[in-house]
Amino acid sequence: MGYKTLLILLCSLPFCSFSQWGCTDPQATNYDVNASINDGSCIYSPTNYTLSLINNLSDVLQENSGLIRVGNLLYTFNDSGSGAVIYELDTLGTVLRPIVISGATNVDWEAITSNSTHVFVGDVGNNNGNRHDLCLYRFLKSDLTLDTIQAEKLAFYWSDQTQFTSLPNANNYDCEAILADADSITLFSKNWEDLQTRRYRLPTFWTDTIAAQLIDSFNVDGLITDACADTIEHRSYLLGYKNNGSNFYTSFVWCLWDYQSQDVFSGNRRRIEVGNVLNLAQTEGIALNAANKGYISSEKVASVITIAPKLFQFDFSQFVEPTASVKPTEPMDPFQLIPHLEEGYTELMIPMPFNQCMLTDIQGRTIHLESTNRFNIYVRGFVLLTVDGKNTLLFLP
Repeated sequence: MGYKTLLILLCSLPFCSFSQWGCTDPQATNYDVNASINDGSCIYSPTNYTLSLINNLSDVLQENSGLIRVGNLLYTFNDSGSGAVIYELDTLGTVLRPIVISGATNVDWEAITSNSTHVFVGDVGNNNGNRHDLCLYRFLKSDLTLDTIQAEKLAFYWSDQTQFTSLPNANNYDCEAILADADSITLFSKNWEDLQTRRYRLPTFWTDTIAAQLIDSFNVDGLITDACADTIEHRSYLLGYKNNGSNFYTSFVWCLWDYQSQDVFSGNRRRIEVGNVLNLAQTEGIALNAANKGYISSEKVASVITIAPKLFQFDFSQFVEPTASVKPTEPMDPFQLIPHLEEGYTELMIPMPFNQCMLTDIQGRTIHLESTNRFNIYVRGFVLLTVDGKNTLLFLP
């Protein structure tokens, strides 16, 4: 087969239809019927959703701040000055028992997350923006059956913070949301000043004190108070609220999906308004129990009026499904892909001679620039292969 024949074949492959970038979600106001690669540009009309109340929570949890689900149980805690204790709840919100976290101090606990092996509690509350003692407490997930758990302290600081002047509720270095996966922890800042959130990353274990590395940011137009993620469907959810004047808070959830790898702000971003302080109290915790479904908890409000802490449930399936985004498809000849799953790479072979080929991710960032016919690729998902100016889309398992 000659090279011209190869280029003609490339252009005739179904993958060639994937070469147009744009908004791929039919629910978006700027949906592009011709687009087949999501470029993260989708725009959505204002969306409202009513949470379903499960129960008022015990006053023992009046300052609950953070929520995870492990099996058929929920775990939460109270924030600053409330003791190093987490509480086990059933899915109706009934407190089953307290669990003491030994070796820990609750300066201002604000977040909790878990991966397959460990639970991480974030002593990351920083309303004044001047803390020098931020840390996570880590313990084995299997230890949740105990009444007292010994935790490890993991100290850190923000990589981009240079000023530590006290600015109560007027700084961008507060934090109440963390997520953990197999090899990293993601932290989302609570920006009182500009109502954005910055995304930082830490490993899952370290010694001494290290920097949480700044990754990127997103204008959430509010204060982020918790996060949860579906690692199978690659969907993340950010819970927050916004002060609309005179301390009248409205709550929202940002649904993030169809993104590449861990770049959660690179795909679809849809904001769901879920109610206000009068019917929700102050929303502080979110956890999933199935794809697009889960729980939201709130802490007690006691000011002009008193509103009990609450536990709600939600189902956001109607907002994130179906999607017209690209789905994994088997790669087609003439390219040969040989997965090396245990080693974490895919071997790519191009049988015909060429001058240059380039691999980019679907955000347009260069992964490889090659002139050889055979090489290894250490990324997964969709990549755009450009051979002497001609494009085709490949899926790397």
